Amino acid sequence: MGLLDGYGVLIVSDSSELRSEVGFLIEKDTQFVMTGMAKHGNTVLDCILASKPDLVIIDLDMVNSDGLLALHLIMNHNPIPVVVLCTHTPEGSMKTIQAMRLGAADYFHKEMLSQELKNKIMTSYFLERCKMAIQNGIQGVYDSHFYSTGIVETVLSTPLPHRQDQFQRRMDIEFYLRRAIDNQEFHLAYQPVVDVYTNQIVGLESLIRWNNATLGHVPPSDFIPIAEECGLIHEIGEWVLKEACMQNKRWQEAGLSKVFVAVNLSRRQFNDSRLSRMIQTILEKTGLHPKYLELEITESMSMEVELAADALRQLKKLGVRVAMDDFGTGYSSLGYLRDFPIDKLKIDQSFIKGLIQSQVNAVIVNTMVTMARNLNLLVVAEGVETEEELQVLRECGCRLVQGYYFSQPVMAKRIEEMLHLETKQTG
Repeated sequence: MGLLDGYGVLIVSDSSELRSEVGFLIEKDTQFVMTGMAKHGNTVLDCILASKPDLVIIDLDMVNSDGLLALHLIMNHNPIPVVVLCTHTPEGSMKTIQAMRLGAADYFHKEMLSQELKNKIMTSYFLERCKMAIQNGIQGVYDSHFYSTGIVETVLSTPLPHRQDQFQRRMDIEFYLRRAIDNQEFHLAYQPVVDVYTNQIVGLESLIRWNNATLGHVPPSDFIPIAEECGLIHEIGEWVLKEACMQNKRWQEAGLSKVFVAVNLSRRQFNDSRLSRMIQTILEKTGLHPKYLELEITESMSMEVELAADALRQLKKLGVRVAMDDFGTGYSSLGYLRDFPIDKLKIDQSFIKGLIQSQVNAVIVNTMVTMARNLNLLVVAEGVETEEELQVLRECGCRLVQGYYFSQPVMAKRIEEMLHLETKQTG
């Protein structure tokens, strides 16, 4: 089959209840066509030859490990995209690890699947994951963010006693991440950007934080890659933009110093054609002037130059500022400066940390600052922690800095106190 006719789906399970549930979900999308059901893993090849599906959904809880047998037969004889259904248990996690090693394109919790029948959003999520598995193809999963970030490789290289715990945590994060916005589990912390000549706060970088009742505090480095892989990053990113703009507008309406707020964009957000319109809508609804919003992109995004330049031009038309984060860590820095309409460079903290000990780092930072000045770009040094580092940056002519020397990321209430104090001093 194909896009014109719909996607054919084969379900492999010895549970009539599960076959009915999955079949019910599949029929909700006109792009899917049920081509058959297999009750035994060893019959999967015959069913594939008879119905020629585009996707096989396999139950890993079949007796005698029939689910893994079916997957093994498919990958060795007739490789097509496979989504495996797993349980929210240590045993289910181990089976999922085996399935991913054999070549399954994706997996889905049965606990989440049971919610599908009652929740339209979750139903759509499951169906989109199935489509993504088909569109990525068999080899696509190895290029996905899930694999390229080394999550599975790290798990598989971990000693067996800890392996299932790591993989279970990854599955738990995805499970609870879906509910995080509705449950109001996210909040933003803000780290000041300071003018070293005036010691005034001129901007704030917004940083998302997540506390879940079951998982506790989950670092962004853990949940952001998973959000990108499963498509939740768009919803989360929109929440961050909206929250940061609303908060900045509240500070301004309270008569506090007007500063910019910076928001990091992920690769998937940046490549979304709807990004510009979404940001425009948020600015209109919050009433925040565009010049007080700064969007941070990273040079490690591996962007296609023409598409990226066009996307940045669309954003610049809104009147927002664009900063390149982690500058100096990629391979195309100078080319990006030539091709992209950028307002600011943020020097990666790895150069700042070795500023005192390494003469090379000092030369590199000085070169970056000089180059940026000649290109009429602003510069922010990230990760400043000591007076010695600050002094070197002053000597280099770097006016804007950010780091623990001035403040770690703090809650909005603390930022309000800082801005209030500055407003009193300057007023």
